[in-house]
Amino acid sequence: MKRTRLLWLSGLVAAVCAGAQTQPSTPQPSGWEAALKAVGEACKGETPQLCPGLSADTAVACLESNMDKVTPPCKDALVKLAQAALNL
Repeated sequence: MKRTRLLWLSGLVAAVCAGAQTQPSTPQPSGWEAALKAVGEACKGETPQLCPGLSADTAVACLESNMDKVTPPCKDALVKLAQAALNL
């Protein structure tokens, strides 16, 4: 009888531990996602002027092609985004 209880208890503990390990954690934004958000913030003044009506992905490419016309903070954010993309 004691052996059955011990087996049952060890099975219960194993099930609880397995459940704790498989619960999804809150995903952390990748470096690329954070860099993309930084571009959105740093370049929000340039995007409507240089790349009007474009989606976020297309606007980034447009901003990169107009690198000589963007402000230094925007340029810095674009460079960091490119570096983050290389680290994927």
